[in-house]
Amino acid sequence: MISLVFFGSSEYSVIILKKILDTPDFSLSLIVSKTDKPTGRDQTITPNPVAKFANDHHLPLLQLDEFNRNLKLEIRNLQADLGLCVAFGPPFFDEDLIDMFPHKIVNIHPSPLPKYRGATPGPWQIINGETKSAVTFFQIDSLPDHGPIIAAIPFTISSTETADSFYRKAFSLAADNLDSVLKSYTGPKSSLIPQDHSQKSYFPKLSKDGAKIDWSWPSERISRFVRALTPWPIAWTFVANRNNQKLKMKIFSFDIQKNEPQNIQIEGKKPSFWSKINTYYSVIK
Repeated sequence: MISLVFFGSSEYSVIILKKILDTPDFSLSLIVSKTDKPTGRDQTITPNPVAKFANDHHLPLLQLDEFNRNLKLEIRNLQADLGLCVAFGPPFFDEDLIDMFPHKIVNIHPSPLPKYRGATPGPWQIINGETKSAVTFFQIDSLPDHGPIIAAIPFTISSTETADSFYRKAFSLAADNLDSVLKSYTGPKSSLIPQDHSQKSYFPKLSKDGAKIDWSWPSERISRFVRALTPWPIAWTFVANRNNQKLKMKIFSFDIQKNEPQNIQIEGKKPSFWSKINTYYSVIK
């Protein structure tokens, strides 16, 4: 049986966490996640999806913002075989923490490493028109997304893929293969493949400011951009009403043939269809 400490904070982390609990070969020693943060318009203090899942199922949970000496000691005292990281983010792991585990820390990253390193690999693969990807198991080292590869499991990116469907596909595939990959990795004949760092690529983290549509792009790229930013941070543009008032408009889907938005929401209004309101508003390009 493999005893492990799980590091995660995303709703996609929960896909892997559920698989761990359903697999007899794994023993969950501890869940490590981020501290509760203020969210939403009211800034209500809210646990992230992993912390909520742990609390709902009475699982051992440690929440933190940084790995201080006492927290490291608490993790070390568990004497777990392996650390497993899924969509955890900073704080990053130093060599002292990695070496606490006989089998180090394994990360599951939704890209064919070394391509698309970084925090938002799914959206950028969609934006760039990739049709093939992989979910990569790799051994963490002191540099981000840099360590040797354990296994890379390929999958296709559909022509209607959103960031949400991409991540669910990738991490569900990882969950389906979790038992076999980790048993092979912790076995006596484990082999690691160094990344070819000359092939690395990295794209910046997405933000609300960076979600503004550039209308000089071809319609195919705009469509990919809209899908890639669903469900966050949501693509947007400015529109003007008949009084020439400038308003922000979110775009949830895009019509390539007509080169225009489909499902939209203008600030202060309910979601609607562009075809129903385009006589009252015009896109500012």
